Amino acid sequence: MDDVDAKKSSIYKVAIASTDGENVNQHYGRSDRFYVYLVDDNEGYDFSELRNVEAICMDGEHSDLKMVERLSNFGDCRYVVASKIGTGASASLRSVGIIGMELPGTVDDAILAVWKYNRIQGLFNK
Repeated sequence: MDDVDAKKSSIYKVAIASTDGENVNQHYGRSDRFYVYLVDDNEGYDFSELRNVEAICMDGEHSDLKMVERLSNFGDCRYVVASKIGTGASASLRSVGIIGMELPGTVDDAILAVWKYNRIQGLFNK
């Protein structure tokens, strides 16, 4: 991998299930909005956009079709973070190359955890 490819791979998007953009406080399937952040492993992160989506989990039940449809909302993201992600949703995200993470707490702490994880993964993918 040359320097240009390395630089590209250090910039990615993280979608966070949140009611306020400050706390990771929504279940993946119940969330109707995701705050998307652009993360540059070398420079930091910035809020990019708010994505309004349809909640797909109602009383613990969900449609497999709705689960698949939801993936289209995150095609440009490397990570999706929520306070809780079920095994089915996690597998669904993984099937399209997105890593789902349960990281309740502040957005700052969640992005720091994603950043650390991404940096560690980069050590193994050289």
